[in-house]
Amino acid sequence: MFTLWLANGSTSLLVVLGDIKKTLSVIQPGDFKRDGDSFICSHCDKAYDKKTSLRFHIRTHHYSAYECPHCELKFKRITPFTVHKLKAHDVDDRVNCNACKGKFNSQLTLKKHIRVFHMLGTKYYCKLCDYESYDREGLYKHKFKHKTVKDYHCRFCKKSFIRRTNLNLHEKIHTDERSKVCKMCGQAFVQKASLNYHMNKYHPEVDF
Repeated sequence: MFTLWLANGSTSLLVVLGDIKKTLSVIQPGDFKRDGDSFICSHCDKAYDKKTSLRFHIRTHHYSAYECPHCELKFKRITPFTVHKLKAHDVDDRVNCNACKGKFNSQLTLKKHIRVFHMLGTKYYCKLCDYESYDREGLYKHKFKHKTVKDYHCRFCKKSFIRRTNLNLHEKIHTDERSKVCKMCGQAFVQKASLNYHMNKYHPEVDF
């Protein structure tokens, strides 16, 4: 069964796939920004070369996208959602890889596993060297190795950067802009990655 519902006057989508219910918030203009050919997440500054990849990232990492059909708890990411169903309800609805013994949280992660690890699918080539990959995002990240001109300059010191996102993160150190705050203990961080590390180390029981 597949049901798609758009609430009148709201910005939420309700998708029902079998007995799994997902609430997906529609991506807002303020959720991302452009940096050349890249799409940048405004929440954590992670970069993607495809807008569809950015949408999936925002929905799974920054919105409460997964609602348990057994107790209605909500989760931002699919991994804690899967672990919850296994531990709390003894439900294992992970998908299996037919080529190995791997189990995956979704069809999307299974497809990426098959493409990258079993090397089935489209192969992407670098035009500047002999690098090749079955992962398009991997090729996108590789291309920065060939870029040598640092076009983005810090307003506060002499450092320069190849990517604007790296410059933005660096300048927050000068301005002491610690906008990423732990909801459990109040400790603040400049980068989302630092907050994620803190949460995993000191508050592993919390879904964030």
